[in-house]
Amino acid sequence: MKGKKKLKTWLIGITAVVAICIALYQPLVNYLLPQASNPNGFLGRITTKIWTTYFQDLSRWSFTHINLDEHDTILDVGFGGGSSIRYVKEQDTKCIIYGVDISEESVKTATEVNQEYVDAGEVILTLGDVVDLQFEDVFFDLVVASQTHIYWDELENGLLECYRVLKHNGILLITSEIDKLEYHLPEYKNPDDFVELLYKIGFIEVDVKTSNNYIAFICKK
Repeated sequence: MKGKKKLKTWLIGITAVVAICIALYQPLVNYLLPQASNPNGFLGRITTKIWTTYFQDLSRWSFTHINLDEHDTILDVGFGGGSSIRYVKEQDTKCIIYGVDISEESVKTATEVNQEYVDAGEVILTLGDVVDLQFEDVFFDLVVASQTHIYWDELENGLLECYRVLKHNGILLITSEIDKLEYHLPEYKNPDDFVELLYKIGFIEVDVKTSNNYIAFICKK
């Protein structure tokens, strides 16, 4: 009898824990998801700090698909923790890199990560939105969007802005994790559909590369 009573108590406890987890799951998801697209507050600060190391491998893989020129002017859209920017500067390049991100925490973290280059005027980071880039037409040799286009509220308008600020023969490099792309942009789960959109924007050549969970779209204007 004691064994049955103990088992019943244990089952009631487990059921209560499961019920609490179910009740908290959606509110927790609703709170955490916006942090991925626009980190803010204390949790946003932690998120951007994690990004500085988490996306290092994606950054390295991304830049294997293009040739950097030391005189390039580059725009990093949605730079997050600043790992892509630091990777480029560590290649001993004289490139001038501008960065735009909608998150104040990203600007703070990426500035700290690239402080010496910011101080030297080789990296310029600002708060802004991809749909309203504060740069003149045909200004950049390369625009980079790494693990960010999947969060844009206005994807096509953001791509149009990237196209506008690119020089003729310039490159838009879009990379992301495949599982994140499929989750956040299920309508572009098939890469061919996204390539079709890029051609619609005006790019004359789009090359697609994949490796494990990474995908890259190399778009020539």
